[in-house]
Amino acid sequence: MEPRARVLAISTVRDLASAAPWLQGRDVGRLSGAHPSRVLLVQGLGEGDAARAAELIEESGGNAARGGDRLVWSATPGANAILLDRLRHEPMLAAFTGAVSLSLARWNEPSHDLALPDGRALLLSQRVHVMGIVNVTPDSFSDGGRFLDPDTAIEHGLRLADEGADLLDVGGESTRPGAEPVAAESEADRVVGVVDALASKSGIPVSIDTTKTPVARAALDAGAQILNDVSAGRFDPEMFPLAAERRTPVVLMHMQGEPRTMQQTPVYGDVVGEITRYLEDRAEAAVAAGIARDKIIVDPGFGFGKTREHNLVLLRRMREFRCLGFPILAGTSRKSFVGAVLGDLPVDERLEGTAATVALSVANGASIVRVHDVREMARVVRMVEAVQAAVEPGDGRG
Repeated sequence: MEPRARVLAISTVRDLASAAPWLQGRDVGRLSGAHPSRVLLVQGLGEGDAARAAELIEESGGNAARGGDRLVWSATPGANAILLDRLRHEPMLAAFTGAVSLSLARWNEPSHDLALPDGRALLLSQRVHVMGIVNVTPDSFSDGGRFLDPDTAIEHGLRLADEGADLLDVGGESTRPGAEPVAAESEADRVVGVVDALASKSGIPVSIDTTKTPVARAALDAGAQILNDVSAGRFDPEMFPLAAERRTPVVLMHMQGEPRTMQQTPVYGDVVGEITRYLEDRAEAAVAAGIARDKIIVDPGFGFGKTREHNLVLLRRMREFRCLGFPILAGTSRKSFVGAVLGDLPVDERLEGTAATVALSVANGASIVRVHDVREMARVVRMVEAVQAAVEPGDGRG
C-alpha cells in the first residue's frame, strides 16, 4: 500500500480527534494548538518509516504523533520546507516524501481547466463556475413538478443562462431522500429534448444528471458535455466505459447507500476521511476504465446520506478534498440541513442560508457550485472571489 497524505482543515480539537481517533488526548491538544497553519495526516507507512519520519518532523521544528502505520503532525510552512529538504536525503522515505509534497502542493494550487468534448473548456483555474439546476421531474425536493413540461424546463434553463450560469445541469430523476427509481426510458423521454434545446440555444455547456448509461448516451448524443453521476458509477457498470469512449468529464459524488435509504441513520467515524477514501477509490475505478484524471470532478454529496452535523463539518473542512487533485463541486443549494439550522425553514425560504453555504464553499476550495438561484449565487461567488483576490494598496503588487 502506497502512503496516502492529506492536509487537514482543522478548526477545532474535535476535528483532529475525528480525523485521527487513535491519538492520545495529550497529543490532540499538542498538535491542534502548536502550529495551526498546517496539520497533515499520512496513512499506509510501515512502522519503521513512520518512526523515522516522526523523528525528522520533530528535528525540523514540528510536532508529530504516530499510531502503527499512521502519522499526524503539525508544523509551520517553514518547518515543512525544512522537512522536505531533509527528506530528499532519505531514499527509504521516497514514497512518503512524494505523498506529502503532492498534498501540500494541491492544498492551495488552483483547479485545472476542464476540456469538454466539443472543444470548449471550463476555465476553472481562473474562477469558480456556477452550475444552474434544471429539474425535469415531478418530485424533486426543491421544485418538483414546476419544470416537468419540456417547454417550461427549456425556458427555465435559458433564464438561468441569462442570469449568469456557466453551465446547466439537467436531470430527469429525483434523488431526494426516499425517492423511488425511474425507468431509463421514462427518464430519457423527460430530458433528451430539454438537453438538445439548451445545448443549442443557451450558449453554455449542458450536463446530464443521471445514473443510467442509456440516459447518459442519449443525452450526450443530444449535446450534453458532462456526466453528473450521483452514484459515482456504482449503479451502472457501463457508465465509466461510456464516459471514457466519449472523452466526457464526469462528476463523481459520494452517497451513503442509495436515495431510498440514504437518510436512514447515516453513521461515520470520520466523515471527511471516509468520503475522501470513497472518492479516491471511485476516481481510481474511473481511471482504470479509461477516463483521464483531468476529466474527473468530485462532489462530497451534501445531503446524500449525511446528518445536519455531517453536512456542516463537510462544509467547514471541504478544502481537504483538494488533496485528491480534482476540482470540487459543491451542491448545498436549498438542502434540508440549511433549513434545519435556520429553524426548519421551508425550501422556498432558504436563500440566505444557501448564500452562506455557497460563500463558504468558494472560500474553502470549491471550483463549481450547483445552485437553483443563479443570479443571487453568482453574485455571492463574485463577491467572495473579489475578497480573495484583493490586494492592499501600497503592498507592491497593485
